[in-house]
Amino acid sequence: MDITDPKAMRALAHPLRIRLLEVVGTQGPITAARASEYVGESPANCSFHLRTLAQHGYIERAPGATGRDRPWQITDITQHLDRNQAGPDAQMAAVALGDQIQSWEFERMRAGRHLPVPDAWKGHLFEVGSTLFLTPEEADAFSESYRQLIAPYLGRITDPAQRPGDAAPVRVFMAATLAHDLMAKDAES
Repeated sequence: MDITDPKAMRALAHPLRIRLLEVVGTQGPITAARASEYVGESPANCSFHLRTLAQHGYIERAPGATGRDRPWQITDITQHLDRNQAGPDAQMAAVALGDQIQSWEFERMRAGRHLPVPDAWKGHLFEVGSTLFLTPEEADAFSESYRQLIAPYLGRITDPAQRPGDAAPVRVFMAATLAHDLMAKDAES
C-alpha cells in the first residue's frame, strides 16, 4: 500500500495505531479485546483506534464475522511511505508519519537490547547500516530489491500454516535517507 493521502498519514502517525496495525497484521484476524492484550491498552481504546485505521483503509472487518466482537484484518501487509509528497500539507503529514515510525522502530530496537535472546537466535540477529553513494534511480532500485527480498515471507504473516515450526516474528527495518552531514558544503559557507 502506497500511503499518499495526508489524512491517512495523520491517522497512522500515532504510536498506538502503528502498534495496532502490526498486531492486526501479524495476529489477525483479531478483535479489539484480543489486540488490547498485545498493546497493554483498554479494549475500548483499541476499538477506537482500530476504527480510525479502518476509516483510512489500513484494516477492515474480517469476512463472515458477526456479533459484538467482530475481528479486524489487515488490507495490505506492506506500507510504503515516500516523504516527498506533492503539496505542503501532504509533505508535513509524511514527515510526521515518518518521524513517528522511526521513533517506534528505534525504541523497539533499544528496548530489545535489554531483553534475553533465546539460544536458538543467538548469532542470527543483526543491525547493519551503510553509507552508499547512490543516484536517485539506484535508490529506487534498492527499494525494489528490498521489496522483492521480503516478498517470499509475506504470506507467513497472514497465514500461520506457512510458518516453519521454529519461526518467530522478526522485525526488519530499512530506511534510505540522505546523509546531509556528509554532503558537499558550498565554498562560500
